[in-house]
Amino acid sequence: MITATATLFYDTRRSSDGVSFVRLSIYADRQQKLFSTGVKVNPDEWKFLERTKGGLPGTVKDETRRKLWQVFYGHYTNEAGQQQDGHLVRAQNVLNQLGNGFTFDAFADALANYGKEPEKPAEQTDLIAALQAKATSMSNANRLGHAEQFEYAAKSLRRFVDSFSDAERKEFLSIPIPRKASQPRPVATLQYKHLTPDFLTTYEQWMLHYGKAPQSKLKPATGTSLTTVGFYLNRVRVVINDAIEAGLMPRDAYPFGRNRYVIPAGANTKKALPKADIEQIKAYQPIPGTMEQRSHDLWLFSYFCNGANLTDICRLTWNRVDLKESKLNFVRQKTARSKKQNQTSIVAHLRPETLAIIERWGTKDRKANGYVFPFLTTDMDDHQKKQGVHQTVKMTNKWMGKIAERLGIEGDVNTYSARHSFATSLLKSKAPLAFISKSLGHTNLKTTESYLGSFDDEEAKAFLNAL
Repeated sequence: MITATATLFYDTRRSSDGVSFVRLSIYADRQQKLFSTGVKVNPDEWKFLERTKGGLPGTVKDETRRKLWQVFYGHYTNEAGQQQDGHLVRAQNVLNQLGNGFTFDAFADALANYGKEPEKPAEQTDLIAALQAKATSMSNANRLGHAEQFEYAAKSLRRFVDSFSDAERKEFLSIPIPRKASQPRPVATLQYKHLTPDFLTTYEQWMLHYGKAPQSKLKPATGTSLTTVGFYLNRVRVVINDAIEAGLMPRDAYPFGRNRYVIPAGANTKKALPKADIEQIKAYQPIPGTMEQRSHDLWLFSYFCNGANLTDICRLTWNRVDLKESKLNFVRQKTARSKKQNQTSIVAHLRPETLAIIERWGTKDRKANGYVFPFLTTDMDDHQKKQGVHQTVKMTNKWMGKIAERLGIEGDVNTYSARHSFATSLLKSKAPLAFISKSLGHTNLKTTESYLGSFDDEEAKAFLNAL
């Protein structure tokens, strides 16, 4: 056990003008080290300090001497009007705090930070930093899609805050207006307390006019949709809930909900294609061996295989395919991590069309853990796999758009439309909602309901004519 002691030391080795520095002398394990107090005294003042180290006698009436004693042995008020412990009091308190963990380096560090509030990590005070920290956390857990969502929300709020005028910085962020126009503006931080309903309403309006960042300096920013506003603010709400649970934000400051700010709900636009359009796509004959044929095949594979999205198709492995029984089973990548104890296995029956697609584009090496389609490889890391899926989706949507144009289809024929069209086609064939939900891999019927498109005008007229 190391016992350390602290005393005052009058350092006359570097005296000038008859005064010398008073230093802290720390003695431990037969070693002595000196630490500066920054205070100089003359020999008479030092004799006074030595004589009164046991306590300040009441007979001392000189105010200068009394203050000098407080600076070392008691408590005093510094030039900024703050109450401070005397230098020897600080040293003794630090030694008590360190206890058996004393080292000279630890003492020096603790003394330098004595009385200071511990600096909080940026994510505990800055909402934008918290969103970025959440993105990093998601990325480290290989939840790359979620990581991107929080990153996009952080970048959007950063653009919004950086667009503030001096008056808006003062109004929303409590940053004083600089006295001189030439004075540089500090980087604005968005603290949790700044996230008021008024702030969020202003952000929503800004997003509707300038939410899409320009692709080049020559182009202006354009507005985004309320769906995107809701998408970003739902991520903000996650971080706010985390902050409240961690005690970083009071519950009564929660800015969302009734009589506060209501996050816009995404418009439930019709994504399913009419039956006539689906029949046209099924009958279309693309040029064999081309990107057009590959994209057409992937769209049909998604449509026929329970609306499987492209992520699940790209990640489909051979051990999930039973060619003898003509079926495949898989767990959706979207829920594989978030519902580890409640994963719904989707079983899709393979038709002649989908079997032909597997034969046409499937990999030749059919190892159990090998990918069915050649868009991903087992030696890719998660970031590379995500990029591979992204590129496959991008090219599929591009070529399906061209096919739709040639067929005169006005609806959006992207990979999402295949999934929604599958669900809506089942509904129109009188399939029970529970069956549709299970086929899609949903665990909540309300989620399934959001997938189901509205009926066509002709179908609606037919229903009404039956009245």
